[in-house]
Amino acid sequence: MRFGKEAAIAFLISLVWIQQIAGDEGQNASVTSKWTCSCLANQSFVVPENCSSSCDCTLDKSSKNRWICICAADELPRVAAANSYSSCFTACDCHYGTQLEKQSPKKSISSKVILVMLLLCATVITLGFVASMLCYVYRKDKYSIQRALFSSDKETSYNSTTNLILSQGTSIAEHGRYTGSSNCVTGCVPKACIMFKRKSGVFYGTIIQFSYADLESATNKFSDSNLIGVGGSSHVYRGYLRNGRTIAIKRIKTQAGQDTDSAFLTEIELISRLHHCHVVPLLGYCSEHHGKHAERLLIFEFMANGNLRDCLDGASGRHLDWSTRVAVAFGAARGLEYLHEAAAPRILHRDVKSTNVLLDENYRAKITDLGMAKHLQNDGIPSGSSSPARMQGTFGYFAPEYAIVGRASLKSDVFSFGVVLLELITGRKPIHKSANKAEESLVIWATPRLLDSRRVVSELPDPNLKGEFEEEEMQVMAYLAKECLLLDPDSRPTMSEVVQILSTIAPETSKRKHFSRDEFKVSETLR
Repeated sequence: MRFGKEAAIAFLISLVWIQQIAGDEGQNASVTSKWTCSCLANQSFVVPENCSSSCDCTLDKSSKNRWICICAADELPRVAAANSYSSCFTACDCHYGTQLEKQSPKKSISSKVILVMLLLCATVITLGFVASMLCYVYRKDKYSIQRALFSSDKETSYNSTTNLILSQGTSIAEHGRYTGSSNCVTGCVPKACIMFKRKSGVFYGTIIQFSYADLESATNKFSDSNLIGVGGSSHVYRGYLRNGRTIAIKRIKTQAGQDTDSAFLTEIELISRLHHCHVVPLLGYCSEHHGKHAERLLIFEFMANGNLRDCLDGASGRHLDWSTRVAVAFGAARGLEYLHEAAAPRILHRDVKSTNVLLDENYRAKITDLGMAKHLQNDGIPSGSSSPARMQGTFGYFAPEYAIVGRASLKSDVFSFGVVLLELITGRKPIHKSANKAEESLVIWATPRLLDSRRVVSELPDPNLKGEFEEEEMQVMAYLAKECLLLDPDSRPTMSEVVQILSTIAPETSKRKHFSRDEFKVSETLR
């Protein structure tokens, strides 16, 4: 604002100068009343050069005997009497009126030049003042957003790792991207051309660009002791920021080719849009090139209880009880329902499985890993083409139509969710290895048992439950799994219908505890 004040003062001074110049112009061009006379010369007057003594007289060049005289209001040219030699003129024809006094041309031109210069200066000063005000407003907005997102600890810099303070599960009104040491831009931010050439798009929400050095420090140089997950295309590490916060860092395996860049950008673009309590939030990303080697990493909120598959296997030393399993099914269903119905644009996950359902410290389920996800067009068809040669996903979760013709749809995700329901019920993996090392599909094994209500209770439940479950709830879960696993995609329920059914038995939402299996055939009428 200091520059703005100086500009305002200079502007006022310029106005005073302009007014002074205008006043001078008025004084230099004063208006007076005078006599204008046309006089005949006295041929007998001996000294004609003195004829202008009484008035301002000049010889008319068009006539040798005629003079033009301009006299003050109280004077007139002296006219000689008959046969007198005492005056220059013998007769004068005079008129009284106003006349504009002429000013020096040089002075007039000089004043105009000064006036133009002052006007130009005033214009420049005004533009500078406006620019300073715009800059002030921009800086004020920028730093107000920074204060809302970064720690105010005076002993630390604006380093992204020390100042990451984001509210989990909440939608952020401002949109922006924060890179390096807090270079922030508000609004929908174009995907960085400096990051990937020939790429364009938009990152939504608020995410932070971390430096690779920060993430290397947070994971103790990506040591095996911090490795918490291994996937087909990435490793996931636990990381600790300097402010004490724990994060999950997904380090994508470097592969040459356009598809790798596209997959990375797709996951950032998709997840940056999402704000739901049952979807793992993206906190930031890193993309750096070290020579020919590229490092691409995604930073997520850390889920203290890991993935669902490990919890079912008892990796933490304890197994999930039945009420927790129902709550997990309900939470995961709500996350998928959000992706299918409420996200903008709607999203097809394409890799729904138990290892992509993470559990926080309260065992709340959250969907993760959208690296294979696709936007849905207005007609519900995934963007991009699909073919068996380009199938993506995990064996054991494929819907039949996806495995045969390579065409994915929302109902393909529903089928995969049905497999997850079977895992929650039975505790088995989607591909089970028997004692003779033969592989058996969980879907094939469970299908005949799902058709018999007695076998649902006697043969399907996980032995680790030790019979501690509500029989009616088990019947509902089994029935819902059977519906999700139907061969005809159109016959499967939508995720909204799945959520509606699970809400009747979920611990926090259930309003009735006793019902018959036949009563739940109401879902047939929902479609």
